[in-house]
Amino acid sequence: MAYPFETQSPKQAELSLFKTKLPHITASIQELFRAMSVSYRSIEQKDIFGNYGGLRRDNGFETALNLMWVAMLNDQIIQTDADVLTFISKLRVLCLKWYLFGNSLDSCLFFGYFFYLFYSQSKFIVRDQIRDLKMLIDNDNIVTQDSAIKSLLEPTHSSSWYQSELGIGDKLTNIFISNLDLVKVELPLPGYQITFQHSLQYDLRAPNFISRDLIETPSKKDGKVIISCPSCAQRCRGKLFTHLEMTCPKCSQTWTQRI
Repeated sequence: MAYPFETQSPKQAELSLFKTKLPHITASIQELFRAMSVSYRSIEQKDIFGNYGGLRRDNGFETALNLMWVAMLNDQIIQTDADVLTFISKLRVLCLKWYLFGNSLDSCLFFGYFFYLFYSQSKFIVRDQIRDLKMLIDNDNIVTQDSAIKSLLEPTHSSSWYQSELGIGDKLTNIFISNLDLVKVELPLPGYQITFQHSLQYDLRAPNFISRDLIETPSKKDGKVIISCPSCAQRCRGKLFTHLEMTCPKCSQTWTQRI
């Protein structure tokens, strides 16, 4: 079975733009992908219960992460005071883009293994690394406003999510996360941590965490459903089906979602 992000079409025309606009990242991400590919092969072996062997942080992976953090600073993707979640989110988009240029799938799978399945542990590991690096770097850079870079690293998901009986989904993409791949959390914010712990079908388009205030639960009554338009927030009414295709009467935005 293909991983969800594998279905995206590669955009080779963007490769030269990526290399031109993000030279430091281009140099560092190659080493990161090499380290992640080796690390994935090292954890592919499972124990007698069918479980992975644990969180592997050797094979140069941590060093490659450090280099990527510095490269992202130099290319003005993040600032020195960026929090861990911002760093991980930006890194996820960069890795997905680099994969689409024809690079290793195994590297993306290790990214999913490390940053989704072991999210809590990896977050603290990366936090400690960044804390130590900050002491060595004097850089008060600002995040670039270059439109070409923004286009390259455009968001892979929207902020309009919906709740269904089987999980949560993104109204504007086909991202859908099963309840079995979610962990409900209350701190530091109420919401859902995406782990892919059941399916192991890592979708690098999805964020690590979705705040509860971004997730809408449809209103259902008498065979009708009321849901909000992801573009203008207009409350839209339609017939109740397991799968809906809605068109907003106000702004004509069309979207699909499950019930």
